[in-house]
Amino acid sequence: MGGFYGLMDEIVAVGLGVPVETYIKIIETKCTEEEATFIITTFIDEDEDNFDKAKETFNKYLNE
Repeated sequence: MGGFYGLMDEIVAVGLGVPVETYIKIIETKCTEEEATFIITTFIDEDEDNFDKAKETFNKYLNE
């Protein structure tokens, strides 16, 4: 991990409260493209109005 995308992964993972590895696994294998885009842009754009919805969308895949 490194560079710009690595930094983005870290920002979103911290926002979601999960390790980077967990974040990457769920984003790449479980989320739809639309969900992944929503989650990532919410945290990168610091869209505080959607933080809870993005976390809820992500968390539904945590225990699968």
